[in-house]
Amino acid sequence: MTAHRDLKQIIRQRQQKTSESYTAARAHVMRERAALLGLDADEPARPALVEAVVLKVGQQSARVRIPGEEGQVTFRTRDAWRVVPGHLASLIIEKRWTWRENACASGRIESARIDVARLGLEPLPLHVFDLAYDLRTAYEPYRSPDPYAPLWRKLTAKRRPCYDMDPIAWGAFPGSDPEDNPTCDASELLDMGDVEGAEEVLMGVLLRDLRCIDAHALLGSIEFRRRPERALIHYEIGLRIGELSLPSGFDGVLIWGRIYNRPFLRCLHGNGLCLWRLGRASEALAVFERILSLNPNDNQGVRFCREDLLQGRSWAEVEEEVGEPEGTQTTLLN
Repeated sequence: MTAHRDLKQIIRQRQQKTSESYTAARAHVMRERAALLGLDADEPARPALVEAVVLKVGQQSARVRIPGEEGQVTFRTRDAWRVVPGHLASLIIEKRWTWRENACASGRIESARIDVARLGLEPLPLHVFDLAYDLRTAYEPYRSPDPYAPLWRKLTAKRRPCYDMDPIAWGAFPGSDPEDNPTCDASELLDMGDVEGAEEVLMGVLLRDLRCIDAHALLGSIEFRRRPERALIHYEIGLRIGELSLPSGFDGVLIWGRIYNRPFLRCLHGNGLCLWRLGRASEALAVFERILSLNPNDNQGVRFCREDLLQGRSWAEVEEEVGEPEGTQTTLLN
């Protein structure tokens, strides 16, 4: 048994005897060990580098989960702005303590990256809607001279399996009232101009479950116009979490008309728009064509963005000519 597992066993044995929380029992065990070794238990520990999953971010702290430890830790740091929910962060922990049985730590953030596969998330299930969905009979076709018509015909040439993503992606949690959707509440707050209130709601949602893709999409929409680089991070984390549900070689459709699919499509759309704004045109084009493959009816107006890119037009050129490019607004709506 490793030293780490041995320590956890000792802590659990104390829990059984005293009915303390894991955090409180750990604090007592560590003090006892320090006393046996002749160390000062109150002496600040040497800085430790750990990886942690970011669950929620505030102005001067982040709520994190450290793999191998039970519960959550409130990590106080001046550079909390560097991370977003769903990041895998490398933290330099300078001090740890317990406050009212809540685990706390302080230090600084060394780095943060997107690595959804290491977040320890269980993929949300896909639900079958129709295993042989005929897009051509379900929707009015696009016809020439519409430039999208040739791709429409290609994407709808055969029946394809159609799926629904899980309700959690939209913010509908098991056991909750279907009318009580926190991401819809956050969207309404944004409509009223209460950005801070919306962010607080969305952070609470992601603390509950990082798999609420709509919360990532809405956080991206908040940042979209002022900080596209940061918006891109939110959108990419949301779409990568959604991709955990898609099998390799996925060739089905996730149509906009099935409401639980919309958060994933919004994250993809926002991702493509940010890439375009940041001058990464070829990547943006690939994203827009992927969206059209998933939802050929194109309720988001992605075909217009695709056409601008095919004509070699930059975001700045289109914005100068007509204002915000057509097909942008849908990604900002709940």
